Amino acid sequence: MRVLLVEDDNQLSVLLADSLHKNGFAVTSITNPGALAAELEEASKYAVVVLDRLLGAFDTKEFLPAMKARWPHTPVVILSAVSTPSERTDLLNLGADDYLGKPFSTQELLARIRVVQRRAGSAAGPLLVLGNTTLDSISRIAKAGRAAVTLPAKEFLLMKVLCDSPGQVWSRTELLEKVWEMRPDSETNVVEATVTNLRRRLSGIGSNLQIRNMRNSGYWIED
Repeated sequence: MRVLLVEDDNQLSVLLADSLHKNGFAVTSITNPGALAAELEEASKYAVVVLDRLLGAFDTKEFLPAMKARWPHTPVVILSAVSTPSERTDLLNLGADDYLGKPFSTQELLARIRVVQRRAGSAAGPLLVLGNTTLDSISRIAKAGRAAVTLPAKEFLLMKVLCDSPGQVWSRTELLEKVWEMRPDSETNVVEATVTNLRRRLSGIGSNLQIRNMRNSGYWIED
């Protein structure tokens, strides 16, 4: 699970990043508003954003509407030294998913992250998001930015298997059994042909997802 950590206190940022890493999260740390603005130009690739209320004198709540518009399925947890009912209400109304007043324990932050991610996962329903690409499990539509394509049934099933576990290597035998329900010794190039077609469709909509393969090993997807 990827976490975007936005915190300008270097000591606290290092402490939080270390704790997140130890608990199985991949962390990208940002300490200034310029880096955060640049990150907003990319499509969603984070499971959760942990957002400090202030970066120096800059009020990060100005980023919230744009962040939620670009990353609608990515929950945002606010960290703030100001912890009043009106402050929490204001930030939640702007799109924050949770609010944690400083000081706080790292264990509480970890618990909050897991809660908002579970909530986001159940709310997203049939949508699967990886990199800049969204896959709708009902319509079989893959979308990147404003471009979209409807995938044929087997290309969709192949993409879903790969996207459900990004980075996991699937052998040709495993894909034949899981996607096509075919015997592993079947003489066919259906896996290779379907991968080629799927790569072309993803490239055509500007997806940053890459289907990789290694001879005698298998296939995996990454962004």
